[in-house]
Amino acid sequence: MLKWHGFMMPEHVAETKQMWIDSQKINKPIFDEDRISEFEGLIKYAKEYNLYVDLSIYEEGFEIKLFGYISSIDPLKKEIKLATEEGIKKIEFASLLNLVVID
Repeated sequence: MLKWHGFMMPEHVAETKQMWIDSQKINKPIFDEDRISEFEGLIKYAKEYNLYVDLSIYEEGFEIKLFGYISSIDPLKKEIKLATEEGIKKIEFASLLNLVVID
């Protein structure tokens, strides 16, 4: 392999890496009203009883997992604030992919 590695130009290596990253991206799903209202109910429930949540959000083509407690809900800006180990993170409702409340 070392013998053939010399034929790969840096531009080709960078392009190959970018193609691999692009192939791993996902499309953002579109949810119906029932799923959105389910998310809203779970968010309110988790906030009211200060329960730990497992969130999956969509960020630049990838699914990101976050864990923490919902510290506040802003219905005007349509975002929630999640208290994680790293600090407070603002999450838009539109970026939610999945929400699991851990009792």
